[in-house]
Amino acid sequence: MLTAPLLSVVIPTRDKAASLRATLTALAAQGRPDGYEVVVVDDGCTDGTRELLHRLAVDGRVPAPQVVDGPRLGRAAARNTGARVARGASLLFLDDDILTAPGHLRAHQEASGKRALVHGLLREFPGARRWLDRYADAGEAELAAAAARVVAGSEGRLVRNTLESLICAMDEGRVPPVAPWAACVGANTSLPRRLFEEAGGFDEGFGLGWGCEDLELGVRLYEAGARAVVPAPAAGVHLTHARPDRWEQHDANLKRFGALHDLRAVRELPRLLGEGGGIAAYVTACTQ
Repeated sequence: MLTAPLLSVVIPTRDKAASLRATLTALAAQGRPDGYEVVVVDDGCTDGTRELLHRLAVDGRVPAPQVVDGPRLGRAAARNTGARVARGASLLFLDDDILTAPGHLRAHQEASGKRALVHGLLREFPGARRWLDRYADAGEAELAAAAARVVAGSEGRLVRNTLESLICAMDEGRVPPVAPWAACVGANTSLPRRLFEEAGGFDEGFGLGWGCEDLELGVRLYEAGARAVVPAPAAGVHLTHARPDRWEQHDANLKRFGALHDLRAVRELPRLLGEGGGIAAYVTACTQ
């Protein structure tokens, strides 16, 4: 009988084979900390992702993930699908374009607790598309070394978006904890399975649109007694990519979020997450 892992890494993906390869290679470069598995949710890929996963598994250079078909109903539904088949006592939701450093998985494991919402801070890598093209034909060892340089900041400029800046500022006590649930960022956040199930998982009503389905779960998790933990070694780097209709999708999901939770910190989110938003305006609006 297989022993259930302590941590399940759930990675939803759709047509991002190059960045997914980098994500899995960076995970593999951490070594094999005890007790984790990787579940990849193929949410309708048509770009050779399945072939990539098969090749990596055959080569044996990355931990062979369990691959399941997603429902093609958006990120919330894909993450829920992965969570249902995952066997771990804790769930780490990681996006298919996140680079991590050694110690990342261990940091999530060690910070885990009955009500802990563990978030790894993220920085953006604006040069990611050129970087992926540069290493498209590289072997796994070369790609892993390049990924480590990205995380270290030696492959190009890294920046922090406004949401991550707010999480960091709240964690460090530089601003009031106006939205502690904002630490529930689906790209790099872990929590106990029981807490995830108690809160009801991600709301699949957000559908195919981008944004806010993870923050909305965060509100429900906080209502269930969760508290954010932000360990430095759990940080990662997002391989930045363009999303032409980003603001239209995000505005629609913000409206749904506001309809579900009549909270000032939710209503004022456009001041933080909207085009040109910032921390100062948001915190002021939430505390005045």
